[in-house]
Amino acid sequence: MEFDVVINTDDNYIQHCMAMLCSLYGNNKEHTITLHVLKKNLSDNCMGEIQRLTNEYNNKCFFYTVDETLLDGVQFRSKRPLSKAAYYRLLLASVLPNEIDKILYLDCDIIVLKDLTEVFNIELNEYALAATLDNFPYTNQHRLQLHMEADERTFCSGIMLVNLKYWRDNDCEPQLLEYAKRYRKEVYLHDQDVLNYLFKKKWFLLPPKWNRVAYAHICKPFPQYRNFDYFEYRRSPMLIHYADPRLKPWLDIRTPYKNEYLKYVKLSGIKPVRFVETAMLEKAKMYFAVIRYFLGELYYNIKYRG
Repeated sequence: MEFDVVINTDDNYIQHCMAMLCSLYGNNKEHTITLHVLKKNLSDNCMGEIQRLTNEYNNKCFFYTVDETLLDGVQFRSKRPLSKAAYYRLLLASVLPNEIDKILYLDCDIIVLKDLTEVFNIELNEYALAATLDNFPYTNQHRLQLHMEADERTFCSGIMLVNLKYWRDNDCEPQLLEYAKRYRKEVYLHDQDVLNYLFKKKWFLLPPKWNRVAYAHICKPFPQYRNFDYFEYRRSPMLIHYADPRLKPWLDIRTPYKNEYLKYVKLSGIKPVRFVETAMLEKAKMYFAVIRYFLGELYYNIKYRG
């Protein structure tokens, strides 16, 4: 089977990107993967590393320089603002070749654990994308911004199977950019807000095992899920997503699922392996979060006994 996968990375994230790609390629050896890399500031050395790893697994790789002028005017939050690269995935339909109808978008803070055939076999048809649930909006103001009903469900944009044909047929890109540039009193989730605003009721719900968040012990009891969904999320996830900025596996403390990350960093062949040093106060906060996580794991293991 042939898969198209798209990522967005730069020199600062190359170690994490290589770990993710190594896990992706290593657990999907039966397939041919064509990798599409959206970039702006990615050095020749880093592109060479991605190409080397891709060649080792007999896959294909293409690089695309994004015209950031298309994103002039997009809105950013005041605290911990991101760069325009946060909005690159809004441009997938125009940046990628027209012959690609469906593509899997993956954040680089992910480790793929299993074969991806299951997700690529989903028939999207009238859906704009497939994704997993996320627990927002965070405030009433956030909900009003998104024009959502009180019981509206929302999705995470870090892992998405994107129906590019739907995006092109429905002229979605201009609509996405219009909302991204629209004044909002407070910006919450950048591109994720934009995608959720436009694609309300137009997305396919994936089971939670497709977004096993490293710090989350167990899914909240959403009515959409069954008991086996919770079991698979805890015991048989398809991937690990290091979504919490406090518990990234490249920080200089012990974090949940750190070993999975280190395994694929080493297998990727990138050197040297670098860890981010944190200030003592921040480190103390992180240790508290880690202890709380492992106590939660102990509680759920006792409660559900596997």
